[in-house]
Amino acid sequence: MKLAHKSLAAALLATGALVCVPAALAKQALTQQLTVTTALQEHNNYGGCMVRISPGPSEAMLDGSFLNCSSGDSFVSFDCLNKSGQVGKNSAVQMFQTAQLAMITGKKIQLILDDEIKLDGWCLARRVDLLP
Repeated sequence: MKLAHKSLAAALLATGALVCVPAALAKQALTQQLTVTTALQEHNNYGGCMVRISPGPSEAMLDGSFLNCSSGDSFVSFDCLNKSGQVGKNSAVQMFQTAQLAMITGKKIQLILDDEIKLDGWCLARRVDLLP
């Protein structure tokens, strides 16, 4: 009987581990509230526009997941040049402008970041929410 309980416990632990893995290794995730500290525009690199966020993308996920974003600095790209082909230029520029507005007004933002799409090593922001 003890062997059956141990086997059941092992099976439950294995199942729980499989259920937890996708959340821990998310490809896209919503950040906690962020402060935009710097805005950068460049004619060729980084997808053309990026912002530095605080806290950085490696520590900012709301659900506790970990994204494989650069930890050397806390920039994320909006891909205003559409180099990735994932975000239209107009949408990317509007998201970048929303982030700039947050920086100027001192408002917080939330982002959905994607660690599968990188521009010169920086994760792509797929959505920006300007918070009240």
